[in-house]
Amino acid sequence: MPHSLTHLPLGDLHTSALNVRKHGSKAIDSLAASIRSIGLLQPLIVRRNTDGFEVIGGKRRLKALEKIAHDAEPDTDVPDSVPCIVIETDDDATAIEASLAENVERLPMDELDQYTAFAALLAKGRTEDEIADAFGITTVVVRRRLALARLIPDIHRLYRAGEIDGETLKLLTLATKERQKAYVALLRDPDAAPPPRWQLKAWLLGGAEIATSAALFDEAEYRGDIKGDLFGDERFFSDTEQFWRLQNAAIAKLRDELTEKGWQTVHVVGPAERFQAWGHEPVPKAKGGAAFIEVEPNGRVTVHKGLLPSAEARKALRTADDETSGECADEAARPERPELSAPLANYVDLVRHSAVRLAVANAPKIALRLMLAHVIAGASRWRIEPERQQAASEAIATALSALPSQTAFTAEREAARQLLGWNEPDGPLIAYDNSVARTADVLAQLIALTDKEVMRVLALVMAEALASGTALIDTLGETLAVDVAKHWQPDDTFFELARDREAVGAMLGEVIGAQAAAGYLTDTGTKKKAIIRKALAGDGRTKVDGWTPRYMRFPQGGYTGRALLARERAVA
Repeated sequence: MPHSLTHLPLGDLHTSALNVRKHGSKAIDSLAASIRSIGLLQPLIVRRNTDGFEVIGGKRRLKALEKIAHDAEPDTDVPDSVPCIVIETDDDATAIEASLAENVERLPMDELDQYTAFAALLAKGRTEDEIADAFGITTVVVRRRLALARLIPDIHRLYRAGEIDGETLKLLTLATKERQKAYVALLRDPDAAPPPRWQLKAWLLGGAEIATSAALFDEAEYRGDIKGDLFGDERFFSDTEQFWRLQNAAIAKLRDELTEKGWQTVHVVGPAERFQAWGHEPVPKAKGGAAFIEVEPNGRVTVHKGLLPSAEARKALRTADDETSGECADEAARPERPELSAPLANYVDLVRHSAVRLAVANAPKIALRLMLAHVIAGASRWRIEPERQQAASEAIATALSALPSQTAFTAEREAARQLLGWNEPDGPLIAYDNSVARTADVLAQLIALTDKEVMRVLALVMAEALASGTALIDTLGETLAVDVAKHWQPDDTFFELARDREAVGAMLGEVIGAQAAAGYLTDTGTKKKAIIRKALAGDGRTKVDGWTPRYMRFPQGGYTGRALLARERAVA
């Protein structure tokens, strides 16, 4: 870059927009006093332009000289020329480099002056590598300074005013421009409280600070933005929802791999829960020890192997020792928690009973044989008494009364009542009479009916006496090919009562597919049920038709390896 030293008139010198240093009036006053005392010690760097010469290195000295000339008293001897190094270049990028190099060799520049200068060089066509080579720094340093230069102007102003420090400035490079604006708004709002430094990174990233190092999946599977912390060693996922879908699928795969390796029980402890290591004790895999996959809110996953809750651990080790020594355990095994709670089991029983009862009422031949079986072998309802369908709660009773099968059965019963010539209020046909006087009257009425009419009444009465919550309901449901879905759809009552986390997770897999469900593995049961309902309704998801929970099918099934009920059902 050719240059020459000369003296130029002060009036021919003008400041350049390319000069990288920015200073306030206080700094100019200080330098002017120094020049008055000892003179100008260093020439200005200038280049020729249409108005004379523009100063690209020494703006502060030029302002000080202009101040001295302006403040001088009349008849005072003021130098009218200034020593200058004239560089011969028309290239703005080269001029910026000259200004920056001249300044970094002297007093430290304001940080943002440097960052803005690098951005200007980039805009003039210099590459990051070329800028780094020109100033003997690494490309990483250039990228860091450029990131700071790209912050919104309001952030720059806050920094220059001393309202935010350098560390906060660096953290703000992680944020989108919208998030930067939100941060500025919080600082300016007297009634708001900006996040403290230790929470700032998570706040800037949208409430979740999930580093790429936490991912169990291949980063190539992620299609969202990744924010790089240029001033640290971490990078962060911007789309946390997509991260959790991929992470949950990977956790599900990890769970299956642990199961294949012989761990009989693998628990997934989600972000909303907390794994209490102090409440567990080591138990070998061979003695029933379990594996725990701990998932933290920041996405990190830790696997704990060979542990059980303290009480279970002591019992498992004691049982294993007893088996080894040939001794029999004296204490009874603690009953395992059933999959269906008592209220949910009651609701399921009544819904299934309602559907089977209607089917029996429309199958006279089956009803006749069923009645004979009751006569021969006896049954829990063979007194004779009608099934009262006792609901465990008002909500269950309300849901039951709305079932189409209930309405249809009531209509069948009214038809039978008309055949018998009864004008009594609606209610069960069966009414036990200790005096047996009513039995003779009923017999007389039945004799007056045709065989077809008697069979219709017989079927209705048998259905009315069919006990709810018995194993016989399964047998009849299969035999009569009962489809509960014709009379019932998963409703508010069902979803409110279905609270077993493992079972709800399996239901989600049935509705949206196991692979898709794996993406919600660590979510709460409430969220999983909400997704099921959206899929069944076609609300923002592909509509799923014809799904019936296994509890409502024939034969009845469950979703876990545990017993379905706390105790076995009555046979009939």
